[in-house]
Amino acid sequence: MKKITLFIALLAILDNLTAATWYVAPNGNDNNPGTLASPFKTIPTAIEAASPGDVIELRNGSYASNEIRIGKSNLTIRSYPGEWAVITAPTNDEDIASCIWYNEPDVTGGALERLEITGGYYYGVSFETNWDWGLPTRKGVSNITIRNCKIHDTGRDCIKIKPACNNIQIIACELYNSGVGPSNSVANGGPNAEGIDNVNGDGMVVRNCYIHNISTSGVYVKGGATDCIIEENLVYGIGEAGILLGFYTDAEFFDQDGTNPAFYECQYSLARNNIVYNTGGAGIGFFAARNCAVYNNTVVTGSGQFHAPLYFSPGDIWIDDNTTLTPACFNVQAYNNIFVDQSGTGDEDYTVQIREGALSGTNEINLNIYHKTTGPAKFDDGVSWPALTFSQWKSQMGFDDNSIEGNPLIDNNLHLQSGSPAINAGQNSPAARDYDTHPRSGSFDIGADEFGNGTALQVPPPNGAIGTGAEGSVTATNDLFDKITMNIYPNPASHEIRVEMADLGQVLLTLYDKNGRAIKQVNGLNMAINGLPAGIYYLHVKTSIGEGFKPVLIIE
Repeated sequence: MKKITLFIALLAILDNLTAATWYVAPNGNDNNPGTLASPFKTIPTAIEAASPGDVIELRNGSYASNEIRIGKSNLTIRSYPGEWAVITAPTNDEDIASCIWYNEPDVTGGALERLEITGGYYYGVSFETNWDWGLPTRKGVSNITIRNCKIHDTGRDCIKIKPACNNIQIIACELYNSGVGPSNSVANGGPNAEGIDNVNGDGMVVRNCYIHNISTSGVYVKGGATDCIIEENLVYGIGEAGILLGFYTDAEFFDQDGTNPAFYECQYSLARNNIVYNTGGAGIGFFAARNCAVYNNTVVTGSGQFHAPLYFSPGDIWIDDNTTLTPACFNVQAYNNIFVDQSGTGDEDYTVQIREGALSGTNEINLNIYHKTTGPAKFDDGVSWPALTFSQWKSQMGFDDNSIEGNPLIDNNLHLQSGSPAINAGQNSPAARDYDTHPRSGSFDIGADEFGNGTALQVPPPNGAIGTGAEGSVTATNDLFDKITMNIYPNPASHEIRVEMADLGQVLLTLYDKNGRAIKQVNGLNMAINGLPAGIYYLHVKTSIGEGFKPVLIIE
């Protein structure tokens, strides 16, 4: 009888390994069980009830946020199919810093889908780090996807990515009206309110997003962040810069492990197939960028406040009161781009600007089209005065041998017209598809659009679209269990968990409880679990080629 009872109990526990769906509705009750028929009323109640891997679906309507905190891994929060949930936080209450806050640095995995997120004294969505907690291992919330969401009317940044918050993906979202609260006032240190503010978060992907009416920069990647991709986005109506690979960051936010001793602001990252127009600063810019590339973009702007449509700058990293580092951009590329300069005829109304000391190494700037609407294009090499002409620029700098100065013939939809000099004029690049997500073929066109390869997306997108109107796809997050065969045994376990797999060098095992708290961590393939309460746990396995989760049942 005892064996039968134990078997039934084990079946019940193992059944819980399957993800559950919880429901929330404005007319629900937090004393309800959270079912479709009897939903909860508030999102925090559903988060408290959920286990890692569960889904929380919100019925149509509005939900107040007093700072919704997500401290569990692998939770998906989304609108119920065919409905639309709006989550709103005030922008005038400093105690409600974010509308949604991933508040535990151990959290990995999860998604926000088909939600409208507004407000937050500082941020719409914020990802936490333990960077300044004084711990030996620095980590941050990672592997989160935000997809088909609207995030707007925030106190400062729409999305804030802090150091070590890696592999954050923002796919097919609309971000707008940043910096509408008092935290962005001059008295409070503003304006400083980006669409996406990424400080040393590696592996970020921003794709098919519509980013507009932003107080300062549309998207920037800085603080030494690596392997980031910004592609197929529409960025317009920006107070300062559109897209920046690098910017200004204090040394304390960079990795301190010796991998970036020169303090490059952005590394091994790229911007491609974006349409950028009407920015106050650079359309696209490099700041202390290392091995970064900008290709197949269309930029139409006057850069009315400062910079130029294409801009290069050294860094400015404060180390201490006696030391400031100014690393140059190193081995950067800018090719296959269209830059339409709408600035005036003043001496400093440049089409391209390179600040003194901004470039080092071997840089490729070529196969671009430059067009100044008020006269000949102007080029600033950081030394010469007055500005260089296109022919002087080419001869003195050795750049743009195969570039064109002339009208690229783009239409009001910022796509190429028949007869454009951009057609078939570029070099083949890793941009296998264009802004409209249609495949490129033959000789690549210059700019974000590949002419004549399908129906163009509307610019700006029509009402009802989220993001650019393209169907955004998520980049694979390097899940280990998609790549190798691995056995975790015994499972159920009572004294020890052992991992059996191919030799991949160093392996880090982390055990999480059902609330997403990391409770044990070891290097190697064996983990003692003596003394842990019975229940469901999640084993995180990290190797040199990837990482992933597996559920584990611990019994007494």
